[in-house]
Amino acid sequence: MCGIMGFLSDGRPEETRAAVRNMMAASRHRGPDASGSVEIPLAPGSANYSLVFGHTRLSIIDLSDGSRQPMQDAESGSWLAFNGEIYNFRQLRAELENLGMKFATSGDSEVLLKALARWGEQALEKLEGMFAFAFWDGLSRNLLLARDRVGMKPLYYYAGPRGFAFASEVKVLERAQICSLTVDHDAVDSFLAYGAVIGPNTIFKEIRELEPGHLLRVSARGEVAESEYWSLSRSLADSAPADCQDFDHAVAEIRERLEYAVSSHLVSDVPVGVFLSGGVDSSLLALLASRYAKSPITLLTVAFPEEQFSELPYARQIACGLPHHHEVVTLTPEQLRELLPFALGAMDQPTVDGINTYVISRVGAALGLKVLLTGIGGDELFGGYTTFTKVPRLLRYGAGLRPAARVLAKLRTRNPIQWQKVADAGPLRNLAEAYLLQRSIRWRQENLRAVSRPVQQSVQESIESLANDFQKLAALELQFYARNQLLRDADVFSMANSVELRVPFLDTRLIEVALAISPGYHFEAGSGKRITRRILSELAGEQIPQRRKMGFTFPWQQWLSRVLKETIACTLRDKQLYEPLRLDPAYGGRLLDGLERGDRLQSWSEVWSLFVLLNWHCRTGVEYSVA
Repeated sequence: MCGIMGFLSDGRPEETRAAVRNMMAASRHRGPDASGSVEIPLAPGSANYSLVFGHTRLSIIDLSDGSRQPMQDAESGSWLAFNGEIYNFRQLRAELENLGMKFATSGDSEVLLKALARWGEQALEKLEGMFAFAFWDGLSRNLLLARDRVGMKPLYYYAGPRGFAFASEVKVLERAQICSLTVDHDAVDSFLAYGAVIGPNTIFKEIRELEPGHLLRVSARGEVAESEYWSLSRSLADSAPADCQDFDHAVAEIRERLEYAVSSHLVSDVPVGVFLSGGVDSSLLALLASRYAKSPITLLTVAFPEEQFSELPYARQIACGLPHHHEVVTLTPEQLRELLPFALGAMDQPTVDGINTYVISRVGAALGLKVLLTGIGGDELFGGYTTFTKVPRLLRYGAGLRPAARVLAKLRTRNPIQWQKVADAGPLRNLAEAYLLQRSIRWRQENLRAVSRPVQQSVQESIESLANDFQKLAALELQFYARNQLLRDADVFSMANSVELRVPFLDTRLIEVALAISPGYHFEAGSGKRITRRILSELAGEQIPQRRKMGFTFPWQQWLSRVLKETIACTLRDKQLYEPLRLDPAYGGRLLDGLERGDRLQSWSEVWSLFVLLNWHCRTGVEYSVA
């Protein structure tokens, strides 16, 4: 929805204002419709400190100037800078009106502001939505920052000698020019291992990510305290088991909650679209959105000339029965090559994914859409990834499979890289280690285990209290893969085109219900998504063909070997780019040689990730820290 930023500084007020102006200019893509800033008076004892909020607005709910931000609650003297959507804001407004509060707008920003002014931190328990916000409490004279439960909306901060600053993107915070930034060696290693920088670290040592379900309390003198207000493991432990007597009951309960989530995510005063890839999750969203939308919606499908990667026939099967416009765009590798500089320029931190989201959002923006619903979360909640079956087997049988895996990796098997991972794996102590090996894209490097150790410890601790392997793997997919890659990329690359992506599958109650259901209900004949496939069949009015999961991804292997080959090779063979990042100058050449000779153990993702990293560092020009 927006870009938020702010600076609590012990320096001169004009320097604080200048830093926020710089961040606002860098955040224009997140909010092209309006912008504003405010200098907030601090307590008498904070004479040397100054606080400035900034905001850039993408107008979606209540398009009037009355909902511009930063927004003040005159009664309490509080201020809000908010990014996101509160889907149950109308219910909260009614509750606050019953307590005597008056409203001047019809939007959710004012509801959030007054809820925080009335209930303080306890307001977080009542919120349904995606959000990141900064709230200056006019009564306690403290600053509160918070982020939604699963990390749909980002928030980054700097806390150091120059004060405390925050923003919606790392590169926006970088533009504040508060301090010298140094690239974090551990972050580079984690990116090369997994395709994403693992939070709460960022690519810069000086900038941190506020974790999902967390809040920060910042005093008027810049003292910072972080705490957790929600966690998946605690939520599942506290909630009652799902009352599902059999599979049909499970389907009914999931369908009821999914219908509620989709209907609530349609709230908007601008046109809404649905990204219809043709898979189970996007098809469900299209059918349910059509049922609950109060105005026409646009169904958007991106296809490829390479038919084996295109789900267009399945998307058309769903769209043909709906009374909505279906826009189909075929993306060629030549078109992607033209778009690549813009997509890479939009990148906040290095990521192996996200270019597909950039393309989708760009097409949506060209159609006049500001809001798109996407199916992120469906695979994580309902067992759609092969990790749900492969990881437990890898942990249980990995040692025994190792001799055979060495042979199978060399044969014309379907997934030679997966077999090679099994062959190369050392002893696996727990589910987290097996999962991280499965998710790795640079598994052959000797330092992978060292890179992974702190990550392994963190993710293993986060799932230890969960009841079964299904819950644990779903939590890993949500808290590791979705949080660090899918959701981060969804926000950055959609907002680069001034488009908001909404994710109904990550409704908190839907998460809790899906993970409380008996794991056996999610699988049939070794395949997941049994529940959502049943709901799709019910809604579509016909039997949806059973087919292998594809996932929405570009034909990278072919494109990198052909049309994009020269672009990639030019960067990877430039040995001067490696030394600042302390990487082996011969590394890229080895990857390219493997790709050119058709080595089936050379993954496109490893080639692409190195290209992305080198390209990102060239664009930032930040010196690498040797500390």
